[in-house]
Amino acid sequence: MFRKSIIVLLSMLLLAILIFTGLQERTIIIIEDRKSGEKHTLFPNDNHFELGYIHSVLLTPVDEYFEIEENNILLLQKTVYESFGVGLPYEQMSDAEFEIVDGKFILYMNREFDQVNMIASPIPKHSITVNGEKIYIADLFSEASVDVTSEAFKMLIKDDDERRKFTHDIVIHASKKKVFEIGNFHVVL
Repeated sequence: MFRKSIIVLLSMLLLAILIFTGLQERTIIIIEDRKSGEKHTLFPNDNHFELGYIHSVLLTPVDEYFEIEENNILLLQKTVYESFGVGLPYEQMSDAEFEIVDGKFILYMNREFDQVNMIASPIPKHSITVNGEKIYIADLFSEASVDVTSEAFKMLIKDDDERRKFTHDIVIHASKKKVFEIGNFHVVL
């Protein structure tokens, strides 16, 4: 009986230590599909993330760099792209700095958003990069990923029903939550 009590007491003490050392308030990124309500949570180590896509006309990459501020505001710091085209800035704007580095156009700005709304699809390869890991957003919400060189991708482009199945109206926002964290294991409380 005494041995069981000691084991239970030590187990409870160990659990308390794990909870208090692994439980912390931290910033998380939430990506939510508006239609289904499905959510995915990402855990940035440095309060930064990137959104990327392939421009539909120019077929060149575009990357947008965000910082999450203390009040969970998403601050768009810069956009990096390789060529001018529809929807991309082509002249100096009054609220932004512009430069060309290694053949890439960099537009520096400080634009605040409560959330980012977008239509994510495998066609332009919408992605989010957190802690150096690039994640294709459509893959988060679809059971099967679509290889852009496959027959399935050709069907996706031609068929509206197929396109809707892999296209998601999403919202991205940040929040501060209590998170139990040990290594790569996270539980949001």
